[in-house]
Amino acid sequence: MPDQIGPTASHRLRHAMQLRGVGSGAELARLTDQNEVTVRSHVNGTRDVSKRAAEAYSRALNIDVAWLLYGNGSAPTARGTQQGSTGQSEEAPEEDVEGPSNISLSSSEAPDFRFLAKDVPVLGQAECGSDGAFTLNGETIDFVRRPPGQLNRKGVYCIYAAGSSMEPVYEAGDLIYVDPHRPPRAGRDVVIQLVAKCPGGEERCFLKRLVRRSGTKWRLKQFNPEKEFVLDDKEVRTVHLVLKNQELLGF
Repeated sequence: MPDQIGPTASHRLRHAMQLRGVGSGAELARLTDQNEVTVRSHVNGTRDVSKRAAEAYSRALNIDVAWLLYGNGSAPTARGTQQGSTGQSEEAPEEDVEGPSNISLSSSEAPDFRFLAKDVPVLGQAECGSDGAFTLNGETIDFVRRPPGQLNRKGVYCIYAAGSSMEPVYEAGDLIYVDPHRPPRAGRDVVIQLVAKCPGGEERCFLKRLVRRSGTKWRLKQFNPEKEFVLDDKEVRTVHLVLKNQELLGF
């Protein structure tokens, strides 16, 4: 069934930001005390807005959670007012965001993804132990939109972040785009598929930051708790590069 064409949560979020004078995803991240990468992905539409994030945006922007997520409820109109279900403007509580209400988002923060193909597979996964490993069972559980910067790239896939070992860079449930054909580089995040599999035969993987590669050794870093560890080539099946937002958007 084709997607319904209409405003999405990211469109509504950008509209609310413009009304409240919040000019960037970075500013919204500071206001809501959330990870900037995650907030930017909500603003530009590469990740769905979670309920927890919507509640944070609701408090910072003085908007209705149901309106933000589903387009239902009271829509924001102007500073200090909301459009009620009867269509009449009504007083809304004071909100803390300061600044002019006519700030426009840059093109990099307000692209329209509605007409991009939903052909990037999301691979099924489950958390696999306290060491931050997760499993890939080889099945596709969903398809998501192909970002404009990856229109001609083959093999790109997505995973959902699992566990908490990479917080605050990634939160559980964050959608992550991965390119299996780009070479991994020091300082970039990677998905490492291990030779050893889980008892059920699923691929055992890590999502980590690559510190460096030296000889046959891969030095990796996680953030929660912060630590580094080393894998040898004989333990590693493949290493795939996680794509950054600017690569997804094509600049």
